[in-house]
Amino acid sequence: MTTENVTILHNKKILWVEDDTFLMDIIAKKLSQIGAILIYATEGSQALSIAAEKKPDIIILDILLPGLDGLEILSKLKFSPHTKDIPVIMFSNSDEESQVKESEKLGASGFFIKASVTLDDIIEKISEVLSK
Repeated sequence: MTTENVTILHNKKILWVEDDTFLMDIIAKKLSQIGAILIYATEGSQALSIAAEKKPDIIILDILLPGLDGLEILSKLKFSPHTKDIPVIMFSNSDEESQVKESEKLGASGFFIKASVTLDDIIEKISEVLSK
């Protein structure tokens, strides 16, 4: 993690949509240490409401969620005039090519497979997307 990444993420609102609270706690600790403001959602309708209300700078979105799945949420986010410009990075246990392609088609700014990514990789990608 670079000083530039810390600067980019300082005071940025990140909406993290994840139903694994253990994983979310680990990520929250790291992001809060560098000054990011983390907002949580554990399911789809909650994520859509928070995104429209809080206007996060970026959304990290799990694909496998209770209720609406991540691809449905991504589609709704990109269709809404209130949230269409918020960058979204998909985060999944699955590396199915169809999910990656569908995410790209719907407008995702990136796709991470949970098992093969580190916190520093996530921070790097968030910083990269936010600096565009």
